[in-house]
This record gives sequence, structure tokens and C-alpha cells, in this order.
Amino acid sequence: MQDPEIIFSHWTRWIERTSLKGIRSPGVYLLAHFDVAPAGRANPRAEQIVYIGETCNNSLMRRWRQFNRSAFEGKFGHSGGRTYRQVFGGQGDSLYVAAFPVEGLDEEIRSLFIRYVERKLIWEFARKWSAAPRCNRK
Repeated sequence: MQDPEIIFSHWTRWIERTSLKGIRSPGVYLLAHFDVAPAGRANPRAEQIVYIGETCNNSLMRRWRQFNRSAFEGKFGHSGGRTYRQVFGGQGDSLYVAAFPVEGLDEEIRSLFIRYVERKLIWEFARKWSAAPRCNRK
């Protein structure tokens, strides 16, 4: 079996996140702050990334809903969202998201792959910038 290629969507403003394709699937996602997002597919090692997350048992859309409630409404449900609220004060005007939906893998293998990709990307980001993204604390 060959690993799926890790390809992220383009950066999309947080408030427009539901326009992204594949968000009814589980996967890995990136959150970053930009005044203006770069063109093309998201680079998972961009310095502006503030969080790298995953969901195995939920859809990306549902996980983002949990993040939104924690980051912008102060409710429980997403530890990265709670950290985001602490670090950035619940401000999301410059927040962008990029998605890597994972489809076509058996459910058990898919979860292993998603977790692997998330940790791999956090590690690569930390190697490049000498720290994990600001809201990745686990």
C-alpha cells in the first residue's frame, strides 16, 4: 500500500471555511494568521502557522465547529481552541485554514495515518522554526 500524498488545500479565511472541499471527511488541518494569504496550496511549514490539528473520528467541519466554540465563545471542546483564545484573545479576523481531507483508506488505517501526518508536520515545523506552532501544546 502506498501512502496518500499529503496535499493541502489553498488557504481560506476562517469565516469561509465551509467552502473547502472534502470537509465532511476526517483529516489534518492548518491554522495560520495572514494579512493576505499566499496563493496556491498551503505550505505546512509556513512561519505564520499557529496550529496543526487532526480529527480521526469526526469530520473536519465538525472539528472546526468545536474549535470555533472554544476559540471564539470560550466553551470547552477543543484544547487548541482554548489555547488560541488565551494566546490571541479570541480574535480571528486574520485567521485562515487549510485542509488535507483523508479519504479512501480503511477506517483503522486512516486514523493511524492521520495521527502520523499531524505529528510529522508538527515535528517538521518545530525543526524549521525551533518551536511548535504557538497553539500546539500537546
